[in-house]
Amino acid sequence: MDKISIFVTVGTNHYNFSRMLDLVDECLSIMPMSYELTLQYGFSKVTRDYKNCIIEKMLSRESAENAYANADLVFSHCGIGSIYNSLHYNRPTVIIPRLAKFEEFSDDHQLQIAREISKNTLVFMVEEVLEKNAFLNFLEEVLPQPKEEKDLTNHKLAEFIKSRLYS
Repeated sequence: MDKISIFVTVGTNHYNFSRMLDLVDECLSIMPMSYELTLQYGFSKVTRDYKNCIIEKMLSRESAENAYANADLVFSHCGIGSIYNSLHYNRPTVIIPRLAKFEEFSDDHQLQIAREISKNTLVFMVEEVLEKNAFLNFLEEVLPQPKEEKDLTNHKLAEFIKSRLYS
C-alpha cells in the first residue's frame, strides 16, 4: 500500500477536543505507512504543523461525506453521525470518546457509545492512553479494506442506542 488517505474529525461540538488531536498525532507518529490527511478540528487547537494535509475548522456535509467515502482510515470522536458514516462507508475507524473529566463534554455518553461500538472489528477505541501494539495490530488486520457502502438499517441497534442515551 503506497499512501493511505486518513480522515480525522472531532465533530462540530463547541467543546475543545485537543486531547483527541494529541492522540491522533501519537498514532500517526508510529504508523508504518505514509499518508495524506484531511483534518476537521472544530473548536480544538491544532498545535502540530501537518504535511500533506487538508485542514479545516468545519466541513460541509458534502465535503465530510466525500472524506469518509475516500478515506482508508478514520479517526473520530464518538458522535453517532460520525460513527454511522464510518461504518456506512466500511472504514476502519479509531474512535476517541469525549470525556467529562477533561471538560470535553458535559457527560460521558460518548464513552458508553464507544464501549458498545468498539465490539465491531472495524473499530478501535482509545480512551485515554494509546496501546501502541494493539493499534498497530488493528492497522495490520483492517488495512486495506474494500471501499464499499454498507446498509446499516438496524432497528434493534438504534433502539439499543436510544435506550442507553435516554435512560
